Amino acid sequence: MDKNIIVIGGESSEDMTRMTRIDEYIVASSGKTQPTVLYISTANGDDRTKIADFTLKYQGAGCTVVPLTFFIPPFPTPAHVAALFEQADIIYVAGGNTRALLAIWREFDVTALLKQAQEHGKVLCGVSAGAICWFDHGHSDSGGVYALIDGLGFLPGALCPHFSSEAGRESSFVELVRLKNIHPAYALDDGVALHFKNGEYHATVHNDAVGSASSETGK
Repeated sequence: MDKNIIVIGGESSEDMTRMTRIDEYIVASSGKTQPTVLYISTANGDDRTKIADFTLKYQGAGCTVVPLTFFIPPFPTPAHVAALFEQADIIYVAGGNTRALLAIWREFDVTALLKQAQEHGKVLCGVSAGAICWFDHGHSDSGGVYALIDGLGFLPGALCPHFSSEAGRESSFVELVRLKNIHPAYALDDGVALHFKNGEYHATVHNDAVGSASSETGK
């Protein structure tokens, strides 16, 4: 069974409220016309507006959207969390604070459920923090300054989101991956996604017909 991970470099405010080419690609990758999407909003603190925006846009594409929240009561039991993963065809991780995301996942044993979901062929995906969390290392500012932090290790190497849109990202990422001699190292612009199949690069998807290409650095 193929293991699919789709990572998105970033979204505009408009992208958050409309189905993009990347969103359509994610839905198609599930192999189902009306998949169930588990939306994990841990990184943004379970922001109700973002949950609502995501739910509306994916429901408009025929999906069933189920949010997994840890900050909004009633708080989920371990059995309930496991059931949500079991029902999902797509697991989508929102952007936000990567360090907080990983800490809470460790506390609630989410990592094991994600691994199991991958083994069962469910599509894993996410944007920004929800993209870098899958790699050995991610370029993050969630500690107040740019740094490479340890991710889940589902994919080898390092990923940098928002590569061209946030000041200091490019120079910091290139320097860090060279200093630490990390390979491979992927740099993603907003509106660009990479699809990894069975741990290897498979395809690049752009929201715009002519988008800025993703790049690999640190070689």
